Amino acid sequence: MAKLLSSVLVPTDFSAGALVALERALHLPLAPKAKVTLLHVLPEGIPGRLRTEAIADAERSLEKHLAQVRTLAVERSLGPAQFVGDVVEGAAAHHIMKRANTVEADVICIGRHGRRGVVDLFLGSTVTKVLRQTEHPVLLARRPATGPYQRPLFALDPTHAALTVAREGLRVLDPATKRITAFHASPIPYEDFVSVSAEQRIALRKKFEKDGEKALKALLKKLPGLDFHAVVKSGDARTLLVEEAAALDADLTVLGTHGRGAVARFLIGSVAEWVLANATNDVLVVRP
Repeated sequence: MAKLLSSVLVPTDFSAGALVALERALHLPLAPKAKVTLLHVLPEGIPGRLRTEAIADAERSLEKHLAQVRTLAVERSLGPAQFVGDVVEGAAAHHIMKRANTVEADVICIGRHGRRGVVDLFLGSTVTKVLRQTEHPVLLARRPATGPYQRPLFALDPTHAALTVAREGLRVLDPATKRITAFHASPIPYEDFVSVSAEQRIALRKKFEKDGEKALKALLKKLPGLDFHAVVKSGDARTLLVEEAAALDADLTVLGTHGRGAVARFLIGSVAEWVLANATNDVLVVRP
């Protein structure tokens, strides 16, 4: 059984999307004494009296935000002492990551913020900066939470710390969930650069799918006690993963990023950012 979550960080701008993230956080498998931290970041340089008013308004909004989920909190047996709300000033991404470290967050839960939301994952956005730099799992909540996650899709690459990705994914699921779809896209690296016949192309894809399925099933044996349904397809991982999630009506897609270095953190065009920009379900991104 996966360890229950003891600390969840929810950055908020008090928008409807941020409320979705907070509600999702309360549907996660929280430990009895878990802490949920709400963080609102004001920009630096607000002058004099306007700064005082902005801080006071943000603090009132925090209280209102919490009041909107009070019934759900009671249903989850969460008391007022388990919620912490704070207002700080500065660069949003910097403060989100700093606070995640301070509270030892098991996950950072972010929703659609502002008018353009998570779909607008361009260089410089707060969400993108957090995803590229934090070591904490980041959960992007896109759908209103109606209950715990029960139809997950795990995107696992057996060659890139997949066990870490899988174990972090298991921590946000309903503990009662037993059946999980494990998906692996097996690309043919030279398919677009070598001229082959249609028959050869089909044969190559079948071979790579067979090899990928063997590697995936070997990996899943290291996660006993769960009913993993292995799905392996050949082709572009980005589009295949989004299509598979839609076909399964998955409520959560779990995937990892590759590596920890500066180049690995520059994720424009990567599988992770593609999925984040195009998926219609919630997405948990794990840095192995």
